Amino acid sequence: MNGIEAFHAHRSPDSPLKVRMREMARRILRLFGGRSSRDVEYDFAYRNIVGNCLRILDIGGCDSLLPLILANQGHQVTVYDFRRYPESHPNLTIIQGDFLNNHLESASFDLVILISTIEHIGLGGYGAPEYPDADFRVMKEVYRILTDEGKVIVTFPFNKRERVIPQFERWYTPERVRRLFEGWYVIDVEFWIAERRLFGRWVKWKPATMREAAEAYDKVGVQGVACFCLAKAFREWWER
Repeated sequence: MNGIEAFHAHRSPDSPLKVRMREMARRILRLFGGRSSRDVEYDFAYRNIVGNCLRILDIGGCDSLLPLILANQGHQVTVYDFRRYPESHPNLTIIQGDFLNNHLESASFDLVILISTIEHIGLGGYGAPEYPDADFRVMKEVYRILTDEGKVIVTFPFNKRERVIPQFERWYTPERVRRLFEGWYVIDVEFWIAERRLFGRWVKWKPATMREAAEAYDKVGVQGVACFCLAKAFREWWER
């Protein structure tokens, strides 16, 4: 395991101050025309969160302000992470543990969010246990805990060749995505690729086709990003 992998395998949750500083840096970047990969994932999520007072489960949201923002908007938000979520709010419920061993009731959530999370589950990172094909088990559990009209928002790294970085993450291919989402209805999807780099960091991302995202790593040295919104039941566009 190299230094980067070791860091991600054992690091503690970011402090609230660090999370807010990162959020501020993202906002400043946007003021100057930049857009990070996390920006495009959050924008996708916000656009697909429709309704009031939703019961929302954020899996792996430990280092994110998204659960707190949604709680402030009046949603009932549960954060499920192997590390403890450091924020507090009357509308927030925090569960620290392994989601694959959860005791959540069936049909208990209107929306589940996995922002750049599913690629880490089951690989032993962040001090969590290892499971084979944990991502498939996650989607099965998500299906169980969603209401019949429920949705799930999932984002992850995308590449034409599958790659597993031990104790860190998996890169998804079109074929694995097809198998992972079998039985779900895709109601929204976006692909993104890095466009501009500054001081060693990618500071601007742009929309892409699935093929462009799959080939991004070979062309620019960083994998594409895929954003999916899935539903358990088919709905016509005017019902969404």
